[in-house]
Amino acid sequence: MFKINSQIKNTLGNIFQAILTIFIFLIIADVILLLMGSIFPFQESNRLIIGQFDLIISIILILLLGINYFVFPNENKAKNELISLKNIIIIILSIIPFEFIFLSLFGYNMGFYPSIMLYILRISHLIALLLILRIIGSKFISFSRENGLDYGIVAITSIFIICSVLFFISEGNINPNIILYEDAIWFSLVSITTTGFGDISPVTLSGRIIAGFLMISGVSFAAFATASVAGSIVTKMREEKFTREKKIEEFNEKLLLKLDKTQKELSEIKEKLENLEKL
Repeated sequence: MFKINSQIKNTLGNIFQAILTIFIFLIIADVILLLMGSIFPFQESNRLIIGQFDLIISIILILLLGINYFVFPNENKAKNELISLKNIIIIILSIIPFEFIFLSLFGYNMGFYPSIMLYILRISHLIALLLILRIIGSKFISFSRENGLDYGIVAITSIFIICSVLFFISEGNINPNIILYEDAIWFSLVSITTTGFGDISPVTLSGRIIAGFLMISGVSFAAFATASVAGSIVTKMREEKFTREKKIEEFNEKLLLKLDKTQKELSEIKEKLENLEKL
């Protein structure tokens, strides 16, 4: 294995953490899709897309875990967490795309027992994906806990799931554009991001209330996330400034001590020279 200097390694580490942050949101999206697929029946084509997406997540997860273990071996805590028996089981369950495997082997109309087995393995896969975030996203999790962003992420995710279910219940038998649960998910996504394509509009009072709540929640989360990240950046800059000033102050103190010591030594030498001259 070739050696790289600390500066390049720190740069690679920052890039790796940025990639991990993006991947964490992809894992959350994968968890939401698999969870919704466990509660509501999806179209066959959409089930295949979800399975393929979960397969991509599994492949990327294997690569990132390998990079985290082999490229950054000095992070002993993360390395020890990876090799524990409990986390090995979690990793195995998180990297196996059960949805894609079962659809490839049994097709969409699988029997009773394969369906039950897939449901159990899917739930285990979901739990493992959530637990794996603690290992690969420790820095992001600590960062989000510092500024409260973790509560915001949990809140907006819960709002998205609950509102999509309520919107499907409210509009499912009335709105001609809401035929399947996927339509409710699409409407919730469009509303919470305030995109507003207009292809689906609520026709009931409860649906309009849900849509308004989604819009307000999306705007509020965007403002909260922006303020949290900006506040964290400002706080970090202040901490770095304080650290630099403290280091400069310590350096000045050491320099003054050395100067005092040098002056004393010079005074002693001068005194000895004067005594020699007297002799």
